[in-house]
Amino acid sequence: MLLSIQWLVERQAMNARLQSDLDALAQIRTRIEAQLNQASNVSDAVAAMILVERGLDEAEVRAVAERLRDRTPVIRSIAIAPGSVIRMSIPLEGNEAAIGVDLADHPVQSASLERAIETGEPVLGGPYEMVQGGFAVIHRVPVFFDRDDDGDPDYWGVVSTPIDVMRLFEAAGATDLLQAGRLAVRGFDGLGDQGAAFLGRPERFDTDTALKTSVIALDGRWELALRPSAPGPAMVWASRAARLASVLAGLLVIWLVLRWQIQQRRLVESERLLRDVNSNVNDVVFRADTQGRLLYLNPAYERLTGRNDRQLLGASWLNLFSEAERRRVRLAFKRSRDEGARLVMTSRLARQNATSLPVEIRVDVVPSRGGASAGLVGTLTDQSERHAFEQLEELATAVFEGAGDAIVILDRRRRVLAANPAFERMVGLPTTSLAGQRLRVPEVISPSQQWLSQVARHLKYRDRWQEEVPSRLPDGKERVLNWSLDAVRDERGRVSRYVAVITDVTSRHQRMEAMHHRAHHDPLTDLLNRAGLEERFEQARLHALREGDGIAVAFIDLNDFKPINDTYGHHVGDELLREIASRLRAIGRREDIVARLGGDEFVVVFYGVRSTAAMASLGETLRERIQAPIVLRGVNQPQSVKASVGFARLSLDADTLDGLLRRADKAMYEAKFGELGTVVIHGVSSVRLAGTPGADKSGDHAKNGKDEQE
Repeated sequence: MLLSIQWLVERQAMNARLQSDLDALAQIRTRIEAQLNQASNVSDAVAAMILVERGLDEAEVRAVAERLRDRTPVIRSIAIAPGSVIRMSIPLEGNEAAIGVDLADHPVQSASLERAIETGEPVLGGPYEMVQGGFAVIHRVPVFFDRDDDGDPDYWGVVSTPIDVMRLFEAAGATDLLQAGRLAVRGFDGLGDQGAAFLGRPERFDTDTALKTSVIALDGRWELALRPSAPGPAMVWASRAARLASVLAGLLVIWLVLRWQIQQRRLVESERLLRDVNSNVNDVVFRADTQGRLLYLNPAYERLTGRNDRQLLGASWLNLFSEAERRRVRLAFKRSRDEGARLVMTSRLARQNATSLPVEIRVDVVPSRGGASAGLVGTLTDQSERHAFEQLEELATAVFEGAGDAIVILDRRRRVLAANPAFERMVGLPTTSLAGQRLRVPEVISPSQQWLSQVARHLKYRDRWQEEVPSRLPDGKERVLNWSLDAVRDERGRVSRYVAVITDVTSRHQRMEAMHHRAHHDPLTDLLNRAGLEERFEQARLHALREGDGIAVAFIDLNDFKPINDTYGHHVGDELLREIASRLRAIGRREDIVARLGGDEFVVVFYGVRSTAAMASLGETLRERIQAPIVLRGVNQPQSVKASVGFARLSLDADTLDGLLRRADKAMYEAKFGELGTVVIHGVSSVRLAGTPGADKSGDHAKNGKDEQE
């Protein structure tokens, strides 16, 4: 009987200690998760601002980020890294060493960055030793948006929030346990029981008696291990008292033990409930006496303000607020008390760094048994997050209203819900006439109903579609519009909205066409240059091979150009070259190619030429047209130049443009300095050339005769 009583007492004491340890461990876990979630909201909000702005507005981001960081004391800083290179750190003081660090090349931290970019989701990495000093886990949020208008989101950079590990566990109330060696933490990079230990003694995880629990660390997990507490002096005394009492009165002791168990269980449950409420509630809860002096402040006050609540206990509850707000709060409370109502108002809570925090105040008078006032009880609710989201909403509205691109929001049946002023200007119709109407895009801007149907089918399988479409606006203007449509889905995965962004890219298309023309044409004659000749020839070559047609390349050199250029000047020479270019254009057909290689050298690519006789005739035609007299401004007498012409044939002489030009150039020099006349066809040693009796001067280079062979 005595042993049973002693065992019951010791077992009850052990259970009470274990329950207390489990409660402490659960409380630490809850606080850690709350702090991590609060810190992650900061980096998520900054990343959302960058996404809305489609880039980094340093002043706006810094203003919002400073406010968010000030209410999250566990955050070391907020680092913004476009292209993975840290460009901003908020605050900068104490974090200068981080500026310019390339996270993608970091020997330790690059792994978590790669995981964030690969998955497109936020990750928690570390803890790491920071380059600016300190020990922190880092919450990274990658930012993606379409930067080059190709329809796919591009990686812009990353927002990193280092969370000071020691501050985190201090805020969780675990500092004493860590210093006493009772608590250990593992799960590097959020790997849970597979990750290495980074706080406390790793051997804590190897004992069967350790109390363990998992912490949800954002996208990963940590594991905590706590060594159970040893019995205190009070428990030892209780055990001895139980043995003594059992000797004196066994039945009485049993009854007392049972009563004590019931009371202890109720006490533990009450304390646990009170600790959970006080530790996890985000609102500040305070209690004041009848004189308005603070009797109690919950831990949320220190988390929000950074001020030690013990410094305020015994002072007026009005000291919770900034000095500029105290008189207004006092008058409002007096008025509500006189009316017998609860005080509900907004004010600002004083913080340690001389700043203030927007809060909503609720204060009630606590009545006593006699009906008189027994003091005050009140709550303060943080309003900064709501204010931040209101600012983001205002920013999004400003972007929508002030955007230069046309934006229209449609419901799932493509009925207009909203359109910005730029859309109204583009289509020439007010939003009031479009709202609630189904947007039949072809009637507004798009070229065809078939095009719209293709877009709708595409959005069934992919949530984004983008295309540049030549369009005719309602005012009759021909424009090129870049359409970017996104499907917004509800929680069931069904399309609930469409967001269309329409950008006028006509000027860019015109600039690109002009740049392409300058890059492929001779500035003096506007004929094709070498690059333009190569591009057009490749198209003609592939078509000729596919259709079985022939191609002949004529290389032309002006024999008497230099004396005219030297005698009358370059301006006269330029005019002569332009006239020669015009004559060469008139000789060729639409599918033929005329180019100037430089100086007085020209190339004509004749399509559909099959016979050497046709080439000889074309060569003679070229000579005759070129040497016809030319009247030049500022020159009294008409001038005439002669030409030497060399031909080469596709496949027979070469298969590439470079090969054909070399052989045609060689034939041209034979015509210029040889005895075969002024037109030479490469590889033909005996043929009736232009200018010789019997030559075919019909100029028809499209007939289908057989090639004359050597």
